[in-house]
Amino acid sequence: MPELPEVETVKNILNEMTLGKTITSVDVLRQQTIDGDSKEFAKSLINETISDFGRVGKFIIFYLTNNKVMISHLRMEGKYFLKDEKEKITKHDLVVFHFNDGTKLIYNDTRRFGRIKLSSLEDYMKEEPLSKVGPDPFMMKDSKLLEKAFKNKSIAIKTALLDQSIMSGLGNIYVDEVLFATKVHPETPAKLVSKKQLNEIWKASIDVLNAAIRAGGSTIKSYHPKEGISGNFQVNLKVYGKKDGTCPKCGCKLRKIFVNGRGTTYCPHCQKNPTIKEVIGVTGPIGTGKSTVSKYLGKHGYFVQNTDEIVHILYKQPSIQKEIKKFIPDLKISKGDIDRDWLRSFLISNPNKKTRLEKIVHSKVAEIVEKEIKNSKKPIVVEAPLLFESGLDLLCDKIIYVDASKQSQIEHLKARGSEVDSSLTLNKNYHTENKKKATYVIKNDKDVANLYKQLDSIFCK
Repeated sequence: MPELPEVETVKNILNEMTLGKTITSVDVLRQQTIDGDSKEFAKSLINETISDFGRVGKFIIFYLTNNKVMISHLRMEGKYFLKDEKEKITKHDLVVFHFNDGTKLIYNDTRRFGRIKLSSLEDYMKEEPLSKVGPDPFMMKDSKLLEKAFKNKSIAIKTALLDQSIMSGLGNIYVDEVLFATKVHPETPAKLVSKKQLNEIWKASIDVLNAAIRAGGSTIKSYHPKEGISGNFQVNLKVYGKKDGTCPKCGCKLRKIFVNGRGTTYCPHCQKNPTIKEVIGVTGPIGTGKSTVSKYLGKHGYFVQNTDEIVHILYKQPSIQKEIKKFIPDLKISKGDIDRDWLRSFLISNPNKKTRLEKIVHSKVAEIVEKEIKNSKKPIVVEAPLLFESGLDLLCDKIIYVDASKQSQIEHLKARGSEVDSSLTLNKNYHTENKKKATYVIKNDKDVANLYKQLDSIFCK
């Protein structure tokens, strides 16, 4: 869909191609494209000369002689092509403006959503649709309009910015870019966005739109502002359309969600949702004491989400068992549950199968954990040995890496009755470099009192 930069680009191209041309006749090939009587529309444009062009939000304004104004909204796929009179009309050509110099301007629209309306210089801003269009960022002196409009709105800031009656010109592409530039989470309730942030959003809107206009807009899917011309700004897009790509600021994986039905890409690390309570990730090799850390934080008001427990529940689901059996046909199932000891031994001998299993399980676990985080009224602890590998680190505000010597790991594993050898074997493949990514590293080689003391100094003062 063409947005403000694309519309501005089309306006400038039309100005180059058609300014000063006089209309001799108009063929309306699809009556519904015209707002009002199509025959009267065509008749009223005869002998009118195009004297200037303007833009209001995403609407192109044709200024004509005799104080007439033509308003064009391209919607999803609207385009204008200037052709020689001899060229044939094509399937999606909906309106044809014939000029006195042997050329014709064709309005072409594959999706047929675009609309054209004729009005007067005196009334065009007073009538719909322009009477309901808010000022674009270039028309605003500051962000006070946004402050007033959003102060009582509980809807997501993404949805609020897409409301063209408040501030026009930002569509799905550029809202994502502006929110990323200002580090505002797209689901933040509009009323919780501070005055400082709104001012940054207004300024970023101008910067992003200006950059896109200079680049000729963004060619998205099949939209091109002119035959042979493609917008180049898509190469500068930071987040839009880059799901699972890398954040250019922090290097984290970008995520895609849907906000009021609109696909939205953002960085979960740079753009924090203020409505979500603090999330602490707890990770580390097997037998280091992660559960002890999580339980202690649970006693101090945190809701604990243990991913091992989630996996245990998932393993009991027939649909998950069926999916795993596709690549592990000999999977052992006892009393409706996967034999985890057998599975652990199998995965040690088949690391490629382990990787495939993790891809299935990680996505399921992440979905459950994210839902719990959104619904939790308490700060939350996410305990996950593979916190980074599963992408759960992106949901965390802070991360604790629990470390322990091999001897301590053996003691901890024996104390809880776990199988020592297989656990230590799995630990050999543990990515210890994750320690560098953690906010805090806690060494658990002494007694539990020492462990609690370390936690108290960080979280439980």
